[in-house]
Amino acid sequence: MKRRHLLLATLPLSATAAPLAEIQQRLHQPALARGRFEQDKRLAGFAKPLKSTGDYLLVRGKGVLWRTLTPFASQLALTRDAIRADHFQLDAGKEPSVRVVTGLMLALLDGNLAALQSQFELSGSLRGAQGWQAELKPREAALARLFQRIELEGDRQVRRIQLFEAQGDQTLIRFDEQQREPAAPNEEEARRLA
Repeated sequence: MKRRHLLLATLPLSATAAPLAEIQQRLHQPALARGRFEQDKRLAGFAKPLKSTGDYLLVRGKGVLWRTLTPFASQLALTRDAIRADHFQLDAGKEPSVRVVTGLMLALLDGNLAALQSQFELSGSLRGAQGWQAELKPREAALARLFQRIELEGDRQVRRIQLFEAQGDQTLIRFDEQQREPAAPNEEEARRLA
């Protein structure tokens, strides 16, 4: 009986609401998430990936603060209405594509499959008692010009995002040290996400 249950847990899922709901139920989506990330960016034509590490703060309904620590320190704040970095800002009021980009990134970081389903064909599998994997293929031509596919993996939280870009580049982001009870945003963090 256990073998049959294990086999069923590794079978591919269709994009129906029931399997997506089961993956979504496995995710614990608190109002606040903090952790560390490691990112490998593989550029087509280059042998070695560009590596970066840092930490992040995700505040549900507000946005994400992405702080790169190595190889160079920088900060990026994504909210529904803006992308703000150290030396530039893009506003959705002036650049409508900003809302599309930030909405996509926030949904990926949050593991919000329901929000992603309108833009992507979803398939996936359950891994053991808690794990899951999902693959997203763009439905719209505009997204297909950017991505071949996106893969997500996780358990109670998103642990890995891999972006396969249309031009051949790949980005792998791994999350760890995700805190169970993270501290509330400090004054500076709240200001950047306002």
